[in-house]
Amino acid sequence: MILTAAAVVVLVRRKGRLPAPSAERNIPGMQKAQNLDYRPGIKPVLPVSPKSIPRQVQKPGVLPRPGDTSVTEGMIDITTSLRTLTEKYSLDQFTIATADGLVFASSGGEDAQDDAARFGEMFANDPLTETPGVVLFGLDHKGSDLVGIIRTNLRIPGDVTSMIERDTKDILNKWI
Repeated sequence: MILTAAAVVVLVRRKGRLPAPSAERNIPGMQKAQNLDYRPGIKPVLPVSPKSIPRQVQKPGVLPRPGDTSVTEGMIDITTSLRTLTEKYSLDQFTIATADGLVFASSGGEDAQDDAARFGEMFANDPLTETPGVVLFGLDHKGSDLVGIIRTNLRIPGDVTSMIERDTKDILNKWI
C-alpha cells in the first residue's frame, strides 16, 4: 500500500502535476535563489517603521483675545482682581512671586506656593528659562523685583503678554 502511494507521487511529479517540495515557486516580487547576481533595477522591500510615517504636528492652541473687562474697577481685594485677570485672559492660574520664591499675591489654586518657590528663584537666576505650560515675566513694583507666573497650556502671543503685564501693574498700583 505504501509503495503504491509512493509510486503514484513519483509518477505525478514526473508528469509535472505536483511541484517537488524543494522546488521554487513563482511568488511575485521574489527572485529565484540561484540568481544571486547584482541587479540595480530590483529594489529591496524595506519594512515600514511606525516612526517613519510622517504625522501632522499639532500646534498648541492660542489664547482667545481678551475682552474689555476691568481688573480693578468694582473689585474688593487683590485676589478678586487676579481672579478677574485669569478669567479675562483665559489663564489656568496666575501668581505674583518675589524673586526669592515667596507668594506675593495669587489668583488662588493649590500650586501657588510651589510655583512661587520654583519659578521665582528660577526667573531671578535665568530669566530666559522656558517651562512648558508656564510663562514668566518680570515686574518692578515700588523697588521690589517680582515675577509674574502664568499657568496655561495655550500659546500666549507677545502682545497679549504685554497686556497681562499692564493689567498686573494696574492691580499692584491699586492694591499695594
